[in-house]
Amino acid sequence: MSTNLYPPASPIRPQLLKVPEVAEMLGVKPRTIYEMVAQERIPYRKPPGSSILRFDLEEILAWTKGRDPK
Repeated sequence: MSTNLYPPASPIRPQLLKVPEVAEMLGVKPRTIYEMVAQERIPYRKPPGSSILRFDLEEILAWTKGRDPK
């Protein structure tokens, strides 16, 4: 009998944020996030055929580090 001491490797799933969470994180209103999405100024995810917006935490953090401060 063989026992596996290590659990099977599970793929790391991205932490997806909602519009209000990203808005709070960036210190802006949710409306601003929607405008940024419409202008393609912020990385986001939208399942095909859906109107749901989600934001990958790691992508947002990398994006905030890479943009010019204004």
